[in-house]
Amino acid sequence: MGAAGVAVYLALPNGSARVTLYAILTVACLLVIAFASNHRHGENRLSWGLLTAGLVGWALGDFICAVHVLGERPIPLVSVADTAYLLGECALVAAMLAIRHGGERAFHIEDVLEGLIIASGLGLAAWIFVVGSRSERPLGFDAFVEYWPVVFYTGVDGFLLALMAILLLSKRARTVPFVLTALAFLSFVVTGWISHLVADDPSFRDAEPPNSGWLVGYVLLAAAALYPARKLWATDEDFIGPRRSIDRKRLTLLSAAMLISAVVMGIQLVRGIPVSEWGWVILGTSVAAVALAGARMAYFLSVLRRQADALSVAAVSDPVTGLANRTRIGTLLDGSLAAAGAADRGVVVFVVDIDRFSQINETFGYSVGDQVLREIGQRLVSASLPGSVVGRLGGDQFVVVTDTSHMLVRSAERAEQLRLAVSRTMFVRDINVALDATVGVAESSELSAIGAEELLQHAHVALASAKYGLARTSVYVPSMDKDRHEQMRLLGELDTALRQRQLRVYFQPCVNIESGTVRGVEALLRWQHPRDGLLAPNSFLPDAERTGLLPAITAYVLEDALRCCAEMRHTRPQMHVSINLSVRNLLDSTLVEQVSQALARHDVPADAVEVEVTETTAMTDPRRSVDALLALRDLGVSVAIDDYGTGYSTLAYLRELPVQTLKIDKSFVTEMNNESINASIVGSTIGLARSLGMRVVAEGVEDAGTFDKLRDLGCDDAQGFYFGPAVANDELDALVAHIEAMVHSQAAPADTLG
Repeated sequence: MGAAGVAVYLALPNGSARVTLYAILTVACLLVIAFASNHRHGENRLSWGLLTAGLVGWALGDFICAVHVLGERPIPLVSVADTAYLLGECALVAAMLAIRHGGERAFHIEDVLEGLIIASGLGLAAWIFVVGSRSERPLGFDAFVEYWPVVFYTGVDGFLLALMAILLLSKRARTVPFVLTALAFLSFVVTGWISHLVADDPSFRDAEPPNSGWLVGYVLLAAAALYPARKLWATDEDFIGPRRSIDRKRLTLLSAAMLISAVVMGIQLVRGIPVSEWGWVILGTSVAAVALAGARMAYFLSVLRRQADALSVAAVSDPVTGLANRTRIGTLLDGSLAAAGAADRGVVVFVVDIDRFSQINETFGYSVGDQVLREIGQRLVSASLPGSVVGRLGGDQFVVVTDTSHMLVRSAERAEQLRLAVSRTMFVRDINVALDATVGVAESSELSAIGAEELLQHAHVALASAKYGLARTSVYVPSMDKDRHEQMRLLGELDTALRQRQLRVYFQPCVNIESGTVRGVEALLRWQHPRDGLLAPNSFLPDAERTGLLPAITAYVLEDALRCCAEMRHTRPQMHVSINLSVRNLLDSTLVEQVSQALARHDVPADAVEVEVTETTAMTDPRRSVDALLALRDLGVSVAIDDYGTGYSTLAYLRELPVQTLKIDKSFVTEMNNESINASIVGSTIGLARSLGMRVVAEGVEDAGTFDKLRDLGCDDAQGFYFGPAVANDELDALVAHIEAMVHSQAAPADTLG
């Protein structure tokens, strides 16, 4: 509709009809802009309101000029209309500077300075080429008083265009409303320049293209106002072209503005105009441009300094908690160690690891997890002694560095205080989250010359020891380091041991107490290390469980155990074999298929195999563990609870598990003849198993007295060093024969009396 109105305006002859249509189109566009601005909701509503006010000022100036035209009176260069135009220009500048994005102003000081540099260059060009071509007097103060609107309007228009260009180039304002607004102001500026250039030329006095340019600007602004309110800034997906190219274009525009003075000077010299007429203008403008450029550079340097300071802080601070990061901790710890060494004091490092923190991120998301980390950091700061350094190493680990001169309690007690500070009730989205922590402690006072990195490493070793031993706090001792080095070395050699069959499966017989016969064997893994000799499983299996080697080790044991069982069942059909499973095995979805295939390969019936799990192992993930044990039970494999009495030991867990055998832990059996409480526990466990229809196996039988006591209590089976140590497959037949002969010889007098 606006385009059609402009076309009609151009087609009409000069006169009142054309002036009336111009006024109608202008008022219509202003009403549309005012209506849209009033109903616009968002952070740029003020900017649209100021834009409307500025356009109203321009329209009022146009109305005053129209009165002169209709009255066939000439329009003076400076008139009452300039008051309206000046107010309009000020409102438009305010509208531009009021643009906001994301709660912040779109234009910063550097943008305004660059706009002023460009405006000064354009004002100089207007003064020399527009005013110079219209004024018959030298370009002095009198000429400025007469022609100041030309310079002022041109400069302000240039300032507005510069800000528009900055937004378009570097601020990513590429949306349709903003582009329409930029085109409207470009139309205003070009029309203003043409008007100033042809104002004194009679042949162009009634030319309509300049006036139609104002109308085009109004129409474009009305279209921008009616466009649906959307984001002002383009997203990264909308952004076209490399950022480096945008910055280069902006620098080119600024450089061109700085060169205007030199270009104008060259043109004036070529034109032969005396320097006395224009030199002071060039000089003044150049000084202003240099001053603005200096201010721009000063601001740029101040920004660089602030950014450098921010980067310096970020380099030593944790971005989530604001505490010292690992780099800063190392620096401060080195300083503390140096100061403590000079004062004959010590330094204590506490590494605090948050247990089960990953569940927070999995349940609530990372933003809530960050809130929890900040809360934990504040708790540790509050719980730390004065002068302590609190930082975050990364993930869910924090560190507290304390001078021993400030500690009134032992480091182990201090570690417990820090742990309790973390474990206090914490509400996350109205849910009471139960967090706990494990703390590793290292003290420099007990060590020789040591650095920050080594002291932190010692604290981590203590932390690992606490986790491995199921403790909550642990203080570093040198033997821990040796153990860790040995574990790492063995873990690195374990893969070679598997390939070279250095692992050995030994078998410990399980004796039926009533008949005195060996009814089965338990498969026990050993490592025949080429340098360290025969190694027990606790020296390498715990670390193997945390790697990907456990499935291969389980398959290794399963093959050797079933091969041995198949060979023994040729002469002893009642023989069965027991195999220990870890929690990783129970969580392995291929376990049942692996056992089934091994049974088929060795032609061993499923009821000849028994798997042993501890209560703690089975209850780590009860649902999946019970499902795996039920699947094995459906296969025909029996299930035994190993080390019964040392884990959860509740009837609820015992009821959930598909168990056929209870194996009483040796800690109760070994001392049952010396400790009446142990004998009572063993007796009550046997009675419990009887009532549940389970077999009972006593582990750790080391003497004949214990064996006899178990017989009196009605225990089913026994195993232990009393019958002999675990042996390799080729020694098993001889050991079984020896055990049965020994048991029968001890039982013969009793049988005779019977």
